Amino acid sequence: MTNQERLDAILEKIATDYGKLNAKQQAFAVKEIGRIRAEIADLLADYAGDDGTIKKQRLTRLLRNLDSIEAGIRKTGMTTMETVINESSAFTTNAITGALTEVIGAAAISGIVTDRINEDVVRYVINRFGDDGLVLSDRVWNVAGDIRDEMAKTLRSGIIRGESVGTLIKRVRDVHDNETWKIKRLVVTEGNTAHRVADAYCAQRSPVVQAVRIHRGKADRPEHRCSQLEQEDRYGMGSGVYLPSDSEVFNPHVNCTSFLTYVLTEKAK
Repeated sequence: MTNQERLDAILEKIATDYGKLNAKQQAFAVKEIGRIRAEIADLLADYAGDDGTIKKQRLTRLLRNLDSIEAGIRKTGMTTMETVINESSAFTTNAITGALTEVIGAAAISGIVTDRINEDVVRYVINRFGDDGLVLSDRVWNVAGDIRDEMAKTLRSGIIRGESVGTLIKRVRDVHDNETWKIKRLVVTEGNTAHRVADAYCAQRSPVVQAVRIHRGKADRPEHRCSQLEQEDRYGMGSGVYLPSDSEVFNPHVNCTSFLTYVLTEKAK
């Protein structure tokens, strides 16, 4: 087996392992942001009358209090996403340096300083503008705003109908459960972007890596940009092969689970 074949196998295993980590990160983010439900339950209890319902006259004031709830979601969401990005980058740089050392030797990572790469990855992912024209904090704000709006709508209709606080709390829980897909999508998008950017930055700094090869995500959909990139032979080096500096492979599309492997220099192969 050639060095290229050995490295390909290891990098594919790393991508699989990262997918498992990202699944845990999604669960972590949902749980962290879900803590806000306890605050809303306490808020509703404070507004409840002796009969266990909230008077319509108190509705406007209650909804104003949701502004602080939204601010809490934004703060928690941003802290959580920063954790995801840091964790994704550290996992990747550690795994990549280990793989290159195992296959080629210590000389393969002579230009790689993992702490510096991790800092560069975090800076890139937090500040990058997506196709939506937004940076990460904007996307977190959008998710927080969507959750707040759905909760306000649910509480408004429930209070007008005279539903009990217990029923309102259940409805708030349902709103959170229905919105979790947005939280998960954010973690998949940003976490996998950090993973690919860390891959690419390590490739840029390694003397034995000539290029990177992109492999489409789990969904085999021709309309997905990662699938299109995988088929393109841009540099005459084979399908899906790009320079490590080609930022197009960093985040082909929202919710993308594509991954990168390396094309070694002829000497390293």
